[in-house]
Amino acid sequence: MKKMLLFTFFVLFVCSSNIKLKEKCFYQEQDSDTLNWSSNKKLAWDDFQGKPDTNLMNKAFTYEGIKIKNGYWQEGIPKINVICYFDKNKSWVKVKNDANLAHEQLHFDIWELYARKVRKSFDSLNVKKNKDITVYYSVYESYGEKCIKYHHLYDSKVYFNDERQQQWIKNIAIELNQLKRYEYISEE
Repeated sequence: MKKMLLFTFFVLFVCSSNIKLKEKCFYQEQDSDTLNWSSNKKLAWDDFQGKPDTNLMNKAFTYEGIKIKNGYWQEGIPKINVICYFDKNKSWVKVKNDANLAHEQLHFDIWELYARKVRKSFDSLNVKKNKDITVYYSVYESYGEKCIKYHHLYDSKVYFNDERQQQWIKNIAIELNQLKRYEYISEE
């Protein structure tokens, strides 16, 4: 019981502690309003069902992040499933074209890349039999912050430059492949 309370505390702490990450953390099951990242499915414009923000100059916006799903304890060690998701109702589009869709897909892919980094770190902590939930939280928070910075870097480097966009697509694909072992395969 104590372990379950600690795990619940971890999930709630992760979801409420950092305002930038707060909206990026959910622990509910996938529903019809979200998509879990999958190598078998790319985003389509039909997935962008939110109302465009007319105050922003963006041509499209993806709302995605990392969530915790079905965590449990095994011999006192937290086993935490990390999912990269896309929220259909909070993602929107103003201008539909292939370049914009590729740009938004890469934002989703970047979140998956960082989800894999979290999974890899959690796996390493599990192998070391680390039972300190605060260490897992620190890893999660650190990679979340790095991911947000990486998104800003991506946007600043590729806007209005198709050549750079293509290079980023290749680079992220290479990084995802290097961490292929940590891809989440849904049981659903």
